[in-house]
Amino acid sequence: MKIIEKTVEIPKDRHLKLDLELPSETPLGEVNIQLTIIPTVTPEQAWANLREIAGILKDDPAFQGNSVEIQSKMRDE
Repeated sequence: MKIIEKTVEIPKDRHLKLDLELPSETPLGEVNIQLTIIPTVTPEQAWANLREIAGILKDDPAFQGNSVEIQSKMRDE
């Protein structure tokens, strides 16, 4: 089994044509090809996602008070 990765742009019509040059050791004849779609995230998107969740628990009653005491209670449980 050989894993080949390639980043591509999905067009609006969602029709993708792949042109891959396979390694010379790739066997000839019938093979099974699997396609896994993993969205890429730019650093800007990652920071935007982080900013969305940063501070989300600040008003939660479970996280009010001394943070060290809260962590100690959580560990003891």
